[in-house]
Amino acid sequence: MLSIVIPAFNEEKNVSKCLDALCRQSTDQKFEVILVDNNSTDNTVGMAKEFSEKLNLKIVKQEKKGRSPARKKGFDVARGEIIFSTDADIVVPYNWIHEMVSCFEDENIVAVTGRCYIDDCNWLTNKIFNTFHPLAMHLYRVFFGHYWLNGFSFAVRASVYTKSGGFDSELNVQEDVDLAIKLSKLGKIEFLGKAPVHFSGRRFNQHGLLKGLWPYLKSFRFYRQGNKAEAYLSDVR
Repeated sequence: MLSIVIPAFNEEKNVSKCLDALCRQSTDQKFEVILVDNNSTDNTVGMAKEFSEKLNLKIVKQEKKGRSPARKKGFDVARGEIIFSTDADIVVPYNWIHEMVSCFEDENIVAVTGRCYIDDCNWLTNKIFNTFHPLAMHLYRVFFGHYWLNGFSFAVRASVYTKSGGFDSELNVQEDVDLAIKLSKLGKIEFLGKAPVHFSGRRFNQHGLLKGLWPYLKSFRFYRQGNKAEAYLSDVR
């Protein structure tokens, strides 16, 4: 049994594509999908309910706003031996579950995280981002000794997640980086180059690539400095 946790806040325009991609997975593994409604004010939940007969879908609510509280809520109710994390504006490829699960054949691996790509910005932004992301992952490993976890695409052994202490619900952002630090002390985190997920470039279309990335970089700096209160994103999506 596998579990897939999806936090969602006002994603009525994207959640159907996200869930439809999970319906199309080429896997024999049984899995549940846990959508965590983080106080959406639109029709996110209504759109998700349309998939109740296609997926083993559970919808839960987390009133405390933020990615970390939302992910933690989903992980707390998950029943799978391996728990996946993605986002409501992500479209995963058909072989996502298969490729991620295959990494766990190595008993030393406690978690695996995947790549992403964008194709909805101008060609230069797409090219820079799609080149930069895997490069940044490898550079991070050089400097910090392990890969970080991408909240939009990772999976972890449930037993190790529990042993690590799980997500810090006081964090607004960088919850996946925080969890990776905990997990890295318990085993190996693998970076999967195959099966990249489609990532929404909407933030970059609105602000440009550098301005779109800056809030994440700034929150990472505050997090690494131990100033969790300043590690904050006003847009939790």
